[in-house]
Amino acid sequence: MTQSKSRNIEFLAGSVHHVMDADSKALDKLHSALVQTITDFLDRRLPLRRIILVASLLKHCHKELPDAKRISRRLLSEQHKDGGWIDCEDTTWALYYLDDKINGKRKVAGMRWLENERNPRKGWGFCKRDHSCIPITAQILYFLPEIGFNSEAIRWLEKEWTKDSESPIKLNYKAAWYMLTYMEFFKKTSLSEDLFRRTTTYLLAEQRRDGSWGPWKKHPAPSDCFSTGICMAALAQSYCITKNRDIRSALLRSIQWIKGNQLKNGLFPTHYIEEGSAWLFWGWSKATSLCDI
Repeated sequence: MTQSKSRNIEFLAGSVHHVMDADSKALDKLHSALVQTITDFLDRRLPLRRIILVASLLKHCHKELPDAKRISRRLLSEQHKDGGWIDCEDTTWALYYLDDKINGKRKVAGMRWLENERNPRKGWGFCKRDHSCIPITAQILYFLPEIGFNSEAIRWLEKEWTKDSESPIKLNYKAAWYMLTYMEFFKKTSLSEDLFRRTTTYLLAEQRRDGSWGPWKKHPAPSDCFSTGICMAALAQSYCITKNRDIRSALLRSIQWIKGNQLKNGLFPTHYIEEGSAWLFWGWSKATSLCDI
């Protein structure tokens, strides 16, 4: 190898490490901002649902919280006598966050309440009186897979997404939720791998030129943090099954879009700033583990 080629390789390697270091610092800045937001919300006694979603997504990324005990105490103090919290979504976040060993009885009561809220032969809505929907059902199954012994809900979810996937307008976040649930249960339950792979291809095609996602590609609304974050998480985790090389390049474009929209304080310009920023942190963290390979 000539000396000039050797220097070029060293230069390129250094550039790659520089980019990865910059990405890491930006992600760490977002993490710190979310942690500070949780502390602030706890101090100001803001609604629990604005705290627990952020805390649970950080937990799923294996990030410890200095206010973990305060969050748990607040959760237990607001658990209803029937075992649940405000609705099925809030209850899911609460049950995911609480430690099994310390809060075993409370979690059992919460799981029992959640199981009773499922619509017969279907999935979950925000409550039993609500229509079953893909996002709530998938969220429960994905974050609380121990409730997934009821394959009826999983089958309902696959059937519903099959119908949605054949409609003229498909919602990207529904596709992502379906993919996440598939990956949690495909080894335990017979599910359609063909549908999963087609959904992965669809989600890749739905990415906008700037690297983000919206409700769907041609939706007039601008790209949003929730859709982008959950699509990134679903695609990043799907790589272990599909080995689709397009996933990595798609996620790298997404990371560039995220960095280009990050505020100086580490968060992102979106309504419910902490919630949108938390979804991006979740997707970004899952994407980073793949893109660093």
